[in-house]
Amino acid sequence: MTEMVPPSAPVPPNKKDVTGLEFLEGISGLYMNQKIELLEAVTGINTKNQYRVIPIGQEMPDPIPDAWMKEFTKGNLEPLFKAKEESNCLTRIICPGYRSFTMPFVDGEGRRFFSIIRPFRCTMGIPYMCICQPQEAELLDATGNTYAKAIERTPTCCGRNFDATDDKGRLIYHVSYNALKADNGKCNACAPSCFNANLNIDIRDPSTKEHLGVMVSKWPGCSCAGLTDRSHFVLRFAPGSHPRQRAGLVAAMVLIEFAVFELIRSQEQ
Repeated sequence: MTEMVPPSAPVPPNKKDVTGLEFLEGISGLYMNQKIELLEAVTGINTKNQYRVIPIGQEMPDPIPDAWMKEFTKGNLEPLFKAKEESNCLTRIICPGYRSFTMPFVDGEGRRFFSIIRPFRCTMGIPYMCICQPQEAELLDATGNTYAKAIERTPTCCGRNFDATDDKGRLIYHVSYNALKADNGKCNACAPSCFNANLNIDIRDPSTKEHLGVMVSKWPGCSCAGLTDRSHFVLRFAPGSHPRQRAGLVAAMVLIEFAVFELIRSQEQ
């Protein structure tokens, strides 16, 4: 059985000097699931993305087996936070993969613990050479101050690369999406889909290139639940990492969800 951190674990962000991100210290990772409205599932019209976030209290295996993931994907666990983007209808239709948004993460009582802001960027890049107008996201704490950031860097021919940074823009992690193969040996070809359910996204130390963790995007499957389940993300933190380092990965996870997978979905439509 998967050990969960209870929803009451975080300290409400109503005290001086409380960032709202202290809950990141006592967990090993996060699970994030995107739920879509039935209107979008039936018509294909882009509505506001909304997510459920569940903390993972136990140590996660690497690579993550399907049986372990099922504890989360079957939808019986209570989320710690819920989030819904605040964005413009026109940009969701015309440029869904590049749109700007603000997304607050709130608990069951509506208290905001942190937010993610993404500006509009029309990105163009040449593999291994340059990138113009890179995608970026900024994570704000409960007081509205910048706590961590994520920004895209020069792509490769087989994938896209991102940097997780602190509030000053100092590099914390490299996060890489390779369409062929991940560092843990797992094949990423055709993932996430019915042909290959799990896409592994690598987290590396920027100086040593050491593999530190992984994000896994899991295909929701062909079922009735799959109509309103669009994406499943599991993020594993590096052991002993600081909340600010972990917040940088949360920003990177949300940015990759929009910059990579939302763009792919819009192109398929």
